[in-house]
Amino acid sequence: MSGARMIMQVLADEGVRAIFGYSGGAILPTYDAVFLYNEQQGRTGEPQIPLIVPANEQGAGFMAAGYARATGQVGVCLVTSGPGATNTVTPVRDCMADSVPIVVICGQVARAAIGTDAFQEAPVPSIMGAVAKHIFLVTDPEKLEATMRTAFEIARTGRPGPVVIDVPKDVQNWEGVFHGGGMLPIPGYRRRMTELSERALEAREAALFFEMLGESQRPLIYAGGGVINANAADALTEFALAFSIPVVTTLMGIGALDTT
Repeated sequence: MSGARMIMQVLADEGVRAIFGYSGGAILPTYDAVFLYNEQQGRTGEPQIPLIVPANEQGAGFMAAGYARATGQVGVCLVTSGPGATNTVTPVRDCMADSVPIVVICGQVARAAIGTDAFQEAPVPSIMGAVAKHIFLVTDPEKLEATMRTAFEIARTGRPGPVVIDVPKDVQNWEGVFHGGGMLPIPGYRRRMTELSERALEAREAALFFEMLGESQRPLIYAGGGVINANAADALTEFALAFSIPVVTTLMGIGALDTT
């Protein structure tokens, strides 16, 4: 299976229901894989994954972000190398600031041409490293499938955010074995996620919290988007009413409480 088809198959495995993208030379193999996948799905009557084409790559990034905000699923953006990738910097930064999970798949020049100022080459890892939650440059095609799956894991876990995958064109054209599973070893990140998921408020800490709350003269709840992400809006309302505490929200927390 080609690297491009592996990318498409992982997207399907991850439950992606829409791709937002703008074409270009360095990402054409993956674009072809999208059309091939949908053609095969159409023959068998299985659900296809629509490719939605905006006016430019920035639009694709914001459409993926909007999709993620509306559905709670990871949005996917597919763009070419160079200016295609750099045009997504603004939506990637926006997603990082607002904790929105998206995966941006960028085409890149062939591995041998990286660093040579090749046509439509850009240092995507350097550029995106400053604005994304994580950036992958796939130099080992054997790790492409695992990289794709790991990108989705990072995008949706912990504080959600944008993950960028820079895929050279020759890696997309590479032929290899699709394993149907496996992730990259990121023990530090996974250990941290496990610690957070298993963290519980101890009785001593809870008692101290309510003691401080009881001594507070003008308590105020400042609620953020995490309340919505955790489906904790009802719990917030119940808590605020029980203790008669006023609530204000951040921009991303709007909607966490009924203000009508």
